[in-house]
Amino acid sequence: MKRAYAEIPEGQIHYRYAGSGEAVILLHMSGSSSDEYEKVGDIIARYYQVYAIDFLGFGESDNPPHFYSFADHARTIVSFMDSLGIKSAYLVGNLVGANIAVHIATSNLGRVKGLMLGQLCYHEEPEHFLKLRHAPIFSKVEISDDGSHMKEYWMRSAKYGDSAEISNDRAVCLHKARDNGEALHWALCEDENFEKLLPQIKVPTVCLNYSKNGNVAGIKKAASIIQSGKYEYLEDASPYINRANPELFASLFLEYFK
Repeated sequence: MKRAYAEIPEGQIHYRYAGSGEAVILLHMSGSSSDEYEKVGDIIARYYQVYAIDFLGFGESDNPPHFYSFADHARTIVSFMDSLGIKSAYLVGNLVGANIAVHIATSNLGRVKGLMLGQLCYHEEPEHFLKLRHAPIFSKVEISDDGSHMKEYWMRSAKYGDSAEISNDRAVCLHKARDNGEALHWALCEDENFEKLLPQIKVPTVCLNYSKNGNVAGIKKAASIIQSGKYEYLEDASPYINRANPELFASLFLEYFK
């Protein structure tokens, strides 16, 4: 994939792109960047024009002017689409990227053709994520002069048992994000009315459930709430599946939307 920048009202968004045809926009997980879709994008680009985005505050994009909610990030993606003249697109989101994709689809009718939601952050208990707002796993990592904070980045990145290469790439993304590393998780914890959005989705949608991340009941319920929702359970898959098995991840999108 090639790399470029787009100008939006809040600054510059960095993105990767490849292919031609109908647009597909790939939205990354918390603490990550468009880097996680490098290989997936090249595969889908055989059939589509693919864009992988760095949210503001992540990767090579500018920092946001203030703490951003999911609705704020959703607005920047629509601004990105406007800046490139993209009238409508399929959206692929991974974890919190999936939640932001839902915000885009329900607030910008006609701009979204379909959704692939990888491990959507939805739980049957309404206050589940709100209770995690100050949990250690979502705490800010303080940057140390001696670089010892990188050990914490590594531990958070390696928790699913993926290869050292994948954990390293993930840790580098967290390092680039610095103070923003957990900001998407904090926005998740404050997104109190998310469940009300799911029934408002009007486009074909598939919800992927990664076995290593659990929450089968939550993802199944989300798929059932969405009017045209489908459910796929991926055995032996972690949230880094788009890095670890890009062929499978891309093939699922093509199976549902090609």
